[in-house]
This record gives sequence, C-alpha cells and structure tokens, in this order.
Amino acid sequence: MKKNLLIGFALMATLMVNAQTYNPIDLPYSYGFETDDLDGWTVINAGEGNNWGRSQASSETPDPSEGTYYMMYYFHENAANSYLFTRGLNLNAGENINLQFDYMGIDAWFPEKMEVLIGNAATVEAQTTQLWIDEEIGNYPYETASVNFTVPTNGVYYIAFRAFSDPDQFYLSLDNVKISTEELGVTSLSKSQLKFYPNPAKNLLTVELDEVMTNLTIYDLSGKKVLQKEAYAKKVNLDISSLPKGNYLLRAGNDKKAKTIKFIKD
Repeated sequence: MKKNLLIGFALMATLMVNAQTYNPIDLPYSYGFETDDLDGWTVINAGEGNNWGRSQASSETPDPSEGTYYMMYYFHENAANSYLFTRGLNLNAGENINLQFDYMGIDAWFPEKMEVLIGNAATVEAQTTQLWIDEEIGNYPYETASVNFTVPTNGVYYIAFRAFSDPDQFYLSLDNVKISTEELGVTSLSKSQLKFYPNPAKNLLTVELDEVMTNLTIYDLSGKKVLQKEAYAKKVNLDISSLPKGNYLLRAGNDKKAKTIKFIKD
C-alpha cells in the first residue's frame, strides 16, 4: 500500500512538472515533432479509427518533410476522427497570424482528409473556427499550406489538425508547423502557372513558370530524390535521359511558391 502511494505521489509530481513546463508561448513558434514529449502538443481520438502518432521513415512509412520525425495518421477500417492540438499560443486581438505546415498523402487513389481548426482550449468542443480544409489529399511528396487569419480577442488559443479520412485509405503525414505574426506569403501554384512538356518525356522535360524558379527536384514514386537542379529562370530544360522509364514527381518553384506535378519518363 505504501509503495502504491509513493508511486501515486511520484506520478502526480511528474504531471505537475509537465503542466508547468508547457505554459502557453508567444509567437513566432515552430515545431517539427522531434522531441518525445511533443512539446506540449496533445492528441484526442474522437472516433473509432486510429489516432495521430509520432513516426519516422521506414520501409513501411513515408519520410518526414525535414528532420527525423513527423506526425502520421495510419489507415484503419473505421473512419478517422483524430485531433492533434498545438500547445497553448498567446495571441492578441487584431493580430494577423500566418500558419504554415507541410502535409502529404501517398496516392491520389487513396485521398486523405484533414481540416485545421482553432479554439480557446485543447478540446474537441472548443474548436469552433475552421481555418483550412482539404478532402482530396493525395500529393506526394510534401506540399506547404499557408493560412492567414485575424485574432478576434486576446487569449490563449489552440490549433487543431483533425484527420477525418474515410476508412481504409493510406497515410496522412504532417510536419514542420510554423506560426508567426508575419505574413510569409507561401502559396501553392495553380496548374495554369506551372507548365511542363512533353509528357511523356524521353530526354528533355521543359518546365515553365510565370516567375523565376530557383530549384527543381525529381522524386520517384517511393519518395526517393533522383535528380535536383538549381535554376534562376522562368523556363528550364531538364535533362532526364539518365532516368529509367516510369512515373516521377517533379517539385518546382522558389522560396515563396512550390508545386508538385507527376510526369512520365518514356
């Protein structure tokens, strides 16, 4: 009995220390899920599917966007309804906030679903305002989302990443979350802004953008980087003659915009 009481007191002390450790923080704030304690982030499973979990690259799981670890929702026979909450954020009324995060599905045939919410507590009920939603996440590798919103009143806020994918899909990955009072202006390119031809391509793939590109990277469908080229031009001819025949992903853009497209090497 005495031993059990001591263990109970030790557990309570640990929880108290943790509660003090994760006080609300000021902006700017960024986190890439590299620490075991998740830096005060919390997870709630409000459904009967799987839960968000911290993961790393393996033969069966995707890569992180950067670093070693990331958060992943793994498919289940039941639909997802899992919430991943940031630690508390001190926000002031009238501030223009920019939220950025890297996200990835695995295949367009297995579309994932995720929405981003904000509220004044790390609970499902408190998440009353939707900031972003995508019900057709199939991009691979990662793309960067950028969301701007204005804080209504002073207070401590929590941002929730809710996975609500259908049953028996695949992987949903999240990494490299950044929250700032600066509008960083990272946006996705529309298909009309990024042109590439021919497709299929044999030796040269021409990529055109309506502004200067600084980097182009080609991945195979396993996510492995197979070709990279730095460029400072609106039109680039990529020599792909060394690549084996097959399907590839090209990520092109600059530090403000990026887009991933799929092409065929003939």
